[in-house]
Amino acid sequence: MKLKIHRGTNQIGGNIVEIVTERTEERTKIFLDCGANLPPLDNRRWSDTTEIDGLTRGASDCNALFVTHYHSDHCGLISRVNEDIPIYAGRETEAALGIIADFIDAPRPKIRVVEAGAAVTIGGVTILPIPVRHSARGAMMFLVEAEGQKLLYTGDFGDFRGVGYEPLRGVDVMLCEGTNIHAPGGMTEADVEAEAARIMKETRGSVFVLCSTTNVDRVAAIEAACARSGRTLAIDPFMKAILESIAPIRSVPSIGFVPNFVGKEKTPGAYKYLTRYLARGDKFFRSAKDIAMEDGLVFMVRPTMKKFIERLDRHKSVSDGTLIYSMWNGYKKTEPVSDFLATARSLGVEIIDLHASGHACRRELEAAVRRVCPKTLIPIHTESSAEFKTMH
Repeated sequence: MKLKIHRGTNQIGGNIVEIVTERTEERTKIFLDCGANLPPLDNRRWSDTTEIDGLTRGASDCNALFVTHYHSDHCGLISRVNEDIPIYAGRETEAALGIIADFIDAPRPKIRVVEAGAAVTIGGVTILPIPVRHSARGAMMFLVEAEGQKLLYTGDFGDFRGVGYEPLRGVDVMLCEGTNIHAPGGMTEADVEAEAARIMKETRGSVFVLCSTTNVDRVAAIEAACARSGRTLAIDPFMKAILESIAPIRSVPSIGFVPNFVGKEKTPGAYKYLTRYLARGDKFFRSAKDIAMEDGLVFMVRPTMKKFIERLDRHKSVSDGTLIYSMWNGYKKTEPVSDFLATARSLGVEIIDLHASGHACRRELEAAVRRVCPKTLIPIHTESSAEFKTMH
């Protein structure tokens, strides 16, 4: 089979990988991920205009697209994929992308759900989805077999714990992510939970947590920290929808808040979810004034909630509060995050960094490569491809 990496070997994010059979009677072409490039850190209006012949423009020349997980740098171009090309992904990815589409009032992507461990055959290619641990729930790597060869595409992963290695024996090519290859080790979600609980106990006022809404493992760690510190988690309708859909094994917090305007005409997607929650009796505070009267809350926030925090402060000072910043530090250079943090500081909120990466550190990367032992190792999703020479 023929492998073509459209991009990803010298950058983080924007993965697009193409595989084509060469010798079988039935020519088969599949794509693995269709990620958007990460935006420049100083430009909030930037968009990825990349087009791929046969995938996003022109006559379709592709049998299928397989998506590893729901992060934009792996599926951000999905809305531009030709409608007649089947898209395959896991249940959590299908659910998360559907909810995101609902809240931005866009069409839901049509995705065929694949199950971990259940191989899918497309023409002359067989694709086996294998679950991996990552900051996106339900992330998968794909083992591709065609014409007597095996290719393993890891997507993004934190470690290979729980991965069955039997199918990976005899892998010819391993496309391995290397985002954190320079990091020898790092924090775990258990570390985040313990430190967050300490911060919550020592903070007199409200606690705000800035993290990715779809990082449900982080939200679970914060929820557990709330339980340890006697606080209550407060979430908006979007986070509630995500938690109920892709993390149903956890209890969903009962206190909600509406940070921005929600109306039937201007925001029909968000309105649909909010009215559903209110109809079944879920507790949602619809104004900053109402929820400001509640004590002991931990607000899950996003950069778009800057005005909400300002309104909250008008009714009850947040100057004795703490904001836990739980994302990649590079986002601080982006305009939305920078503005949000500046607003919090101006209101007297203390900001504390507390983050555990969903990407494997060097130790975990070395362990994965050692266990798979591929004939050829190709780095992807990294700015440090040369570092892989010392691992293989």
